[in-house]
Amino acid sequence: MLRSFFLSSVIVLSLFGPSSTALAAELQTVTFQVDNMTCSMCPYTVKKALKKVDGIEKIEARYEGRGEGWAKVTFDPDKTTIETLIKASTEAGYPARAP
Repeated sequence: MLRSFFLSSVIVLSLFGPSSTALAAELQTVTFQVDNMTCSMCPYTVKKALKKVDGIEKIEARYEGRGEGWAKVTFDPDKTTIETLIKASTEAGYPARAP
C-alpha cells in the first residue's frame, strides 16, 4: 500500500511538478562590452569578480584586442541585477556596459 502511494506520488510530481526547463527559463543572459582589457589574462580577472556576485550561473569572457573584450553572464534575476554585474566588473578595473 505504501509503495503504491509512493509510486503514484512520484508519477504525479513528475507530470505536474516544476521541470528543469521551467527553472532554466527563469535565468537571464546578458553580454557586456568590457573596457580596459589589455591581454588574454584580463578575462580571468573579470570572471573572478563576477563569480563573487550571488546568483551567477555561468560566465564567459574574452579579450578581443585594442583594450576591448566582452563578458556573457547567465544569472538569476531574483538574486542580482544587471547594474550589480556592471558594478562588479567596473570595480575590478574593467568597466562594463550593456549593449
